[in-house]
Amino acid sequence: MADSTANASAWFAEPGKNDDVVISTRARLARNLADFPFSSKMTDDDRERVQALAYDAFSNQEGWHFIDMSQISVPGRQILSDKNIIKEDCSAVIINYSDESTSCLVNECDHIKISAFVSGLDCEKVMEKVYKVDEFLQTKLQFAANIDFGYLTSYIKDCGTGLKFSVRIFIPSIVLSGQFESVVEMVRSKKLGIHPVFKSDEIADFSNCLFDISTTCSAEGTELDQMAVIHSVVSVILKTERKIRSNFADNNPTVVLNFFKQSYARAMYSLLLSYEEAVSIISAVKWGLQLKLVKGIEENELNGLYYRVKDGHLKYLCDNFAFTFEDDIKSSEALQIKRLRTIVIQQAFEDIVNEKPVS
Repeated sequence: MADSTANASAWFAEPGKNDDVVISTRARLARNLADFPFSSKMTDDDRERVQALAYDAFSNQEGWHFIDMSQISVPGRQILSDKNIIKEDCSAVIINYSDESTSCLVNECDHIKISAFVSGLDCEKVMEKVYKVDEFLQTKLQFAANIDFGYLTSYIKDCGTGLKFSVRIFIPSIVLSGQFESVVEMVRSKKLGIHPVFKSDEIADFSNCLFDISTTCSAEGTELDQMAVIHSVVSVILKTERKIRSNFADNNPTVVLNFFKQSYARAMYSLLLSYEEAVSIISAVKWGLQLKLVKGIEENELNGLYYRVKDGHLKYLCDNFAFTFEDDIKSSEALQIKRLRTIVIQQAFEDIVNEKPVS
């Protein structure tokens, strides 16, 4: 495979529903082929046969690209990881190249794992994407299923529908106002999981405000039941975030403006930024946009920046385009990536205008 994964159009740069609070929605389906052991018990020959069957199933489907992971370079693997396409080892990845929103992993923890993303909150759309792939695969492959347990998977909680959802949210107003624990209690009462995307020791670090909310069991209820639970919970959270946001800004105008100005100055006057530092800056500017402190950039541009400044994408740019770096960082790839990350952010922020200057 040529490392063209950085060139395709990207779903994460598109506007989405409620994308001020919800960065993305993901759905995934776990499937296993009948007459094969689960991945953890497979021989090398079994893996090759499953991969060949998956390749044949997709071979006549327009727009899909097959990636043999044994042939991909380290930078290519990093790009796939940065885009949340792969997490664990798998033998192959099959990607729909229209916008890279839909993919299929082969021989991960299950034989086939179909995933799809959309920007913002749209469980129905993302479920439709994965089931569209599942439907045509059902005509090509025989999946392991049981009348009592539904689809059979390597992890017992994935049996049944094999469907799971994950929603990435940005809730700085809830976090900074001290009301996060009540959100955690509400999420867990609905048998959903909530996990931080980052964990900084700095309480005012805006990277602490990104969380993934996910379903934890595919065996309870129908697909529509599972979708309804996570959609309703996230809907409550986004309404809560917006309400607190408005009150917080009204009651703490100087504190709010200080958060934004510090982050914006850090972005525009830095030379080298780590990814976590970049996430905190992007998130603070995103909050400033929501509070109408600034204009000149859109929510989807900021959401896209979370992905554009990851290591894999920046390394791809360094390897394939000519950049002029300062003499003292020319010999360090890590420093070049930090320098390029800073430049990308500064260019993205060029048109930002402060709506509320300090009096």
